[in-house]
Amino acid sequence: MTCFQKRMRLILVLVLATLPACTGRSSDPPKAELGGEYRIIIGERNGTPIDQQELSDATITIDDKTITVYDNERKEIFAATYTLETKQIPWQITLISTKAPEIGVSAKGLIEANQNSVKLIYALPNGQPPTDFKAGPHQQMFNMVKIDQASG
Repeated sequence: MTCFQKRMRLILVLVLATLPACTGRSSDPPKAELGGEYRIIIGERNGTPIDQQELSDATITIDDKTITVYDNERKEIFAATYTLETKQIPWQITLISTKAPEIGVSAKGLIEANQNSVKLIYALPNGQPPTDFKAGPHQQMFNMVKIDQASG
């Protein structure tokens, strides 16, 4: 192999190595940017819309490890830790309840986030993990917006 061919091969390797950066793609999974305080704007349970009055008083806080639901008096009514699998979109989420009717219950679901909103769907006890954002039997789904976006 000539010196020119060796240089061309090295240049090709370097170009291919930097390609993900040039295309905006990365081999690393996307970082979850879920943190914030949310209001539920739409909900479904068992394939049926949830009455808006049932949803309007809830505030949901998401940080890097927990999802907490508060009522209108800021009383904690549900909490869960969560882990994410971000290799594909929508992300897969596993919730473990830390405050609910039953503690330690695991639920699998999907979550999709953008700057100002989050869609979350998960299986209720005895339900199958969801495959899309339409609640079926024993599933619950919520569309949420960040509170600063919900009011303005």
